[in-house]
Amino acid sequence: MENYQKCNLLIDLAIFSRPKNLLSSSLKKTYFYFKLFKYNLATVKKIEVSIDQKPPLLTEKGLTIREILQKHAKDTPYLEYIAIKNNIFASLNEIINENSTIGTFQNFYSSSHRAYENTAILILQYSIEKALPDKKLFVLHSMGDGVYCKLDNLRELNDDLLEKIKAGFAETVEEDIFINPVLVSRGEAQSYFKNNDRPDTADLIKYCALNYIMLYSIKEKRFWSPSPPAPSTGLIKTYMIMKYKNGFVLRCPVENDPDHIQPFYKQERLYDIFSEAERWGNILNLTNISQLNDLVTNQNIPEMIKISEALHEKKIAAIADSIDQSRNERRLVFVAGPSSSGKTTFMKRLYIQLRVLGHKVVSLSLDNYFKDRAEMKREQGENINFEVLTAIDLKLLNKQLNDLIAGKKVTPPVYDFIQGKKVPGNTSIAADKNTLFIIEGIHGINPGLTQEINDKYKFKIYISALTHLNFDDLNRIPTHDTRLIRRIVRDSKFRGYSAAQTINMWKKVVEGEKKYIFKYQGEADIMFNSSLAYEIGVLKHPAELALKAVEEQDPSYPESERLLHFLSFFLPIDDNEVPPTSIIREFIGDSSFKYD
Repeated sequence: MENYQKCNLLIDLAIFSRPKNLLSSSLKKTYFYFKLFKYNLATVKKIEVSIDQKPPLLTEKGLTIREILQKHAKDTPYLEYIAIKNNIFASLNEIINENSTIGTFQNFYSSSHRAYENTAILILQYSIEKALPDKKLFVLHSMGDGVYCKLDNLRELNDDLLEKIKAGFAETVEEDIFINPVLVSRGEAQSYFKNNDRPDTADLIKYCALNYIMLYSIKEKRFWSPSPPAPSTGLIKTYMIMKYKNGFVLRCPVENDPDHIQPFYKQERLYDIFSEAERWGNILNLTNISQLNDLVTNQNIPEMIKISEALHEKKIAAIADSIDQSRNERRLVFVAGPSSSGKTTFMKRLYIQLRVLGHKVVSLSLDNYFKDRAEMKREQGENINFEVLTAIDLKLLNKQLNDLIAGKKVTPPVYDFIQGKKVPGNTSIAADKNTLFIIEGIHGINPGLTQEINDKYKFKIYISALTHLNFDDLNRIPTHDTRLIRRIVRDSKFRGYSAAQTINMWKKVVEGEKKYIFKYQGEADIMFNSSLAYEIGVLKHPAELALKAVEEQDPSYPESERLLHFLSFFLPIDDNEVPPTSIIREFIGDSSFKYD
């Protein structure tokens, strides 16, 4: 480069020190080619980048996404937590050396929220390793708007330790340290975590199908995260660390409200169900993915599947016993839960257990009580929403349920979705006091559904897939992802929807669940965890087939790639050992139950 600069200076002096008309033709030609060389050299240092689908612009090589956005997107409002580079989620500290597309996020929805929580967990790890090097952190599961954590499985976290955790976290945020992505070989990543007392993460990476692993560094320390975190610790300004039970909860803002922490509501039933999942994990000696993969390689999966299914059956039988003990009154059994939680199979298995106890059982669906479409149009306008409570003919539902309790004959309607109205059913029900009614629907535990019915007749059950299986000791598997993968497999196999269609509609599904399901889970008398420790291994192959068919230009492509990355850490499990009554059969097929 020094010789190039000298040459450039000499030629410029030679040319500009004499009149243009005295330049020889050879010197003119040399000058022309040299200037062309200079132009090409300058151009080689540039790359084309398109930001948020705008026309490409030239910028320097070797800049991070964050630097490019700061330089060229000053007038574009965006959140700094995460970006999309060439249709894949990426850290804003990723360096760009080739022509690329960059997508930003303007709203604090699922992707930005995920990056925020991942970053908060990284900060927690880093600050505890720094302030409490003799303690080991365990991030166990979700808890409301945060994650529930423990130190060294202590029976109780004392106030002194809690204050040190808070102080260390605050100091790391205040330092505003860069969190840099570091791409290393799988072997190098495994060696790093083995040598730094993180055998759980080393074992996780051992089974990964990828040749290279992205790690994230905070100063000299490296961490693994299931998806990219924010580019610096200083971006995590809104958080709360609060004592809960024998651990603590690291709380983050909820979606669409990045600047506030919501009021905290104790979720005793949710805590109990996760504690139950932890007990099940101890019975199976299974708490993380590498332990599941060990069972696959050692051919011990059949026994684990049998024990997992037996735990489910025992729990369903216990719920049936609880209903039976109050059979003289609590005859209306409501079942609710989010999409792909396994409600339908749970109901069919509960039906069998109640029949074993000598009951007559009748199943009813809230879908058959929808108002006629014409009536809904008058109330809602042209954009009809079947998910709102007022879409149900509450007057008819309450009357018929009260009549059934009183022993009167009732003929439930059937909803004709083609005509958009209720039509008379073909089956009349004449119930005695030994008859129980299982009623399924998303509003099942909403108090507004059955305001005209005495609570003493109701037994409410909430179903969700709260997996106790984590990536490693510090990174949980979100319930959201388990349900989405279930839904992708079922939609692809039975409903004719591609993975792209399922992912694109998922945001709307989750929004409906937040409005109409999640906030009422505390109304339930009992919760059932439909998750099975082995299920992702069984779902892996059909899910990958569906996800790999997503085209790169589709809006769902970044999410499909994220899910494929998630699945890459699991070894596949053959479904031959999965019993025909399993909840997983609702999604993969070959169930002994019939589904409408």
